Amino acid sequence: MSEKVKTELSAEIIGSDTFLITILIAILISFLIVILFMPGAIRMLREKGMIGIDVHKPDRPEVPKGGGFIVLFAIVSGLLVAMGITTFQAQAEIREGLLAALVSILMAGMIGLLDDTFDFKNRTKVALPLIASIPMIVVSVGTPTMTIPFIGTINFGVFYALLIVPLMMTFIVDSTNMYGGMNGLEAGLGMINASAIVLYVIISPIISGQVMTTALIDSGTVAASLLGASIAFLVFNRYPAKVLPGDVGRLPIGAAIASALILGNMDRLAIIMYMPFLINFLLYLAYRIYVKRNNIDYVKFASPREDGTLEVVGPFTMYWILPYLSKRVTEKRNVLFLMLLQAVIAFGAIALLLFGLPFELTLF
Repeated sequence: MSEKVKTELSAEIIGSDTFLITILIAILISFLIVILFMPGAIRMLREKGMIGIDVHKPDRPEVPKGGGFIVLFAIVSGLLVAMGITTFQAQAEIREGLLAALVSILMAGMIGLLDDTFDFKNRTKVALPLIASIPMIVVSVGTPTMTIPFIGTINFGVFYALLIVPLMMTFIVDSTNMYGGMNGLEAGLGMINASAIVLYVIISPIISGQVMTTALIDSGTVAASLLGASIAFLVFNRYPAKVLPGDVGRLPIGAAIASALILGNMDRLAIIMYMPFLINFLLYLAYRIYVKRNNIDYVKFASPREDGTLEVVGPFTMYWILPYLSKRVTEKRNVLFLMLLQAVIAFGAIALLLFGLPFELTLF
């Protein structure tokens, strides 16, 4: 039996009803794990002295850091339960892509834990997430044909697995790690991006009138596991944060999003969805050049004023732009603005791709 026939048969066996139930269960399992185990993790982190300074508040409170390991366990658990439902209830084979995504997320978590422990140099931080892409490369997930906005359809052949997949995953993991540092920002952006992918997976077969493909099922399963964990973590990480995620939490969020986008062959959605993250990265590079040329100190965080508003040295990151333009922006207001911006971009991208407006970027 050919691989294509196996894929079509697997998708038919699972069915849309079973898939929706699986999605809901994955969300519920990952949500409950964070809700149930995070309070104990917060106490343990505080007792062990795993404390970080919440720098964007005038009183600079001490907050337990590294709580993202519970998020990692929640994502993995939700994904494993979803895979179990596929195996035992739907009597379908576990796809290699899901297993690759699982291993990549775990590897990203291990890399994040090492970074939290040893505080690697920036160059090492950027390069290490490349290791997490190896499982995705080995099983050659995704399709080599990509449709790039304003360019067209390109078949990358073997270079898709060897070049595009590792670059895409590394960029998403790194940019997710960089686009954080304020209460609720990482969890909020992860929640929005994951929910956008789940919505895309559910709606696209309805719009096309076609049977849901295995690629979409796998993508939705990974995104659903992240969605539940992100929503629950936001309960503890929103302003004022009771716990900080650390790299052990941020890197798996990026790996899960990257895996879902690659598994679902959502190259166009990925390009649009991650434009703010790309802009944030480019602004960071511009700031590094600016600091070096002017021989001044590099400033990593905004400075809180006595009234809680933020003071920044310039518009050198996405989360510095609004405080740079206005002196009335607090950390909470800034995060809400960035989440709203990401929601407009992510869900706007879905409308653009599914309904083909206005640049004929149709799904089909």
